[in-house]
Amino acid sequence: MLLCLGACSAHANLTLTSSDEQQINTLVDSWDHALNRGDSARLLPLYAEQVEWFGQTLSSQQVIANHQAFLAKNKEYGQRIVSTLNIQPAEGSDDRVMVRFVKSAGLEAFKEKNYPAELQLKKVAAGWRIVSETDAITRSNQHKDVYAGVIKGKFDGKQVSYAWMSEADPRTGSACTEETDCDCTLWNSDPDILPIKIPQCLVGRMEVLSGLDDSGRDRVVAFPEWWTSAMRVVYVYDIQQKQWIKAMPSFSMNINLQETDTAADLIKRDPQQPGMVNVKQSTFDEVAEEATTEVVSQTLLTLK
Repeated sequence: MLLCLGACSAHANLTLTSSDEQQINTLVDSWDHALNRGDSARLLPLYAEQVEWFGQTLSSQQVIANHQAFLAKNKEYGQRIVSTLNIQPAEGSDDRVMVRFVKSAGLEAFKEKNYPAELQLKKVAAGWRIVSETDAITRSNQHKDVYAGVIKGKFDGKQVSYAWMSEADPRTGSACTEETDCDCTLWNSDPDILPIKIPQCLVGRMEVLSGLDDSGRDRVVAFPEWWTSAMRVVYVYDIQQKQWIKAMPSFSMNINLQETDTAADLIKRDPQQPGMVNVKQSTFDEVAEEATTEVVSQTLLTLK
């Protein structure tokens, strides 16, 4: 398993020591190994007395019983962590950390899928314990009216899959801070679609945009965040020949001028020119010293 290296993020009321980081990494490693080997008995010391488990409030004994029943029924189940651990203070809490990572899991190796896993941990007298376990795809399906950081579409024009982004310091793989570089990774639930990097990026929202051409491919429109400036870079991707492809050149938007603009507002199919789109992008007028918008024509990329 790839660990969270270097100093992880700290909250105003939650400072993680190197010992905390090591314990968190060890706990997640133990959790992964126990599930991968079908050894549910080793899970009990890893959980707090009460756990939010995929949207249900359960006792640790109930969680273990659920794992035991699943593993007994699905003896071919296996999982592995395929990303670094991103350890951040849990939103709305001053005594929990959120650990995000990508796991590949399935009943057979050739049927595995990627999942954006989420564990929340809390430090109790006995050490760090899991107090919440879920994944962003499950949260998205449970609460369809709440954006969970995951989108679903036919990005290759054929198969429905999920897409999401993660972020990390490119030098250490640990959580990003204002003092470090930060890159994003675009993932797909199909393990055959290798993730790709987006430089100088903090995870922002994503939208699905359909019908830009007759290929049947839905597009991922990614709106990364950054620490400073109202200018943002917008990226558009689809899947061609089993790989993520930048479907058109990235372009700039200004979040002050275009605060309410959606992907459909910014990118429109050109009805007069098949394979072309009209893009409303932001530019900076050096003479007037102000940001403006303009509409430009761009070609959708198709691999031959």
